[in-house]
Amino acid sequence: MLKLVEPQWWVNLLKSLFAWMQASIFRSYRIPILADVFVFTYPFYLLALYIYGIAKKKIYYKISALYIFAGLCFSAIVNLGIQFFVDKVRPNVVLWLPNLKHETVLNKFLPTSSFPSDHAAVTMGIAMMSLFRWIKNKDKKFLRFGGILIIFSLITSFARVASGVHRPTDIIAGSIVGIVVPLLIMRRPIYRFGTWIAEKIAKAI
Repeated sequence: MLKLVEPQWWVNLLKSLFAWMQASIFRSYRIPILADVFVFTYPFYLLALYIYGIAKKKIYYKISALYIFAGLCFSAIVNLGIQFFVDKVRPNVVLWLPNLKHETVLNKFLPTSSFPSDHAAVTMGIAMMSLFRWIKNKDKKFLRFGGILIIFSLITSFARVASGVHRPTDIIAGSIVGIVVPLLIMRRPIYRFGTWIAEKIAKAI
């Protein structure tokens, strides 16, 4: 496996953010929650979008929900594939950070490797897929959705570094995956094929 070494100034930044979080009882409890909470909103977003398409009898919204979901899934798959080849243990383990007063919600389910960040890849992936639906179809709803989801992604990423479960480079790499994979999916041949599959599913369900 490939072993990556973190630049010292990134390590110092992580330690500074972690110390800042731990210095306040309010921050030490709230920031770990922010590190995970937005991930739980995404199924509701996609489900609401799909149900909206059913209620309005507009297959376009059903296809959009399926396509955004596909982008999210492919971003996660690519990210997990990279983790398979990279050996980078989580910073809260190797840096001997103090025990958290309050762990992140999904802390017990975290994989050993922290590079790239799954949360960064997924949160940025769903945001970019939403924005690309706006670019393709000029539907301002998706411009608003994408903007809100990018804010969610940035908050999540910051909280995960401050909580000590990711390094800044983990977040940057995960965000790149969450941008590049949707860009590839939105290329014309793949987009047409994906839309055709999504349309078949949307008509069946």
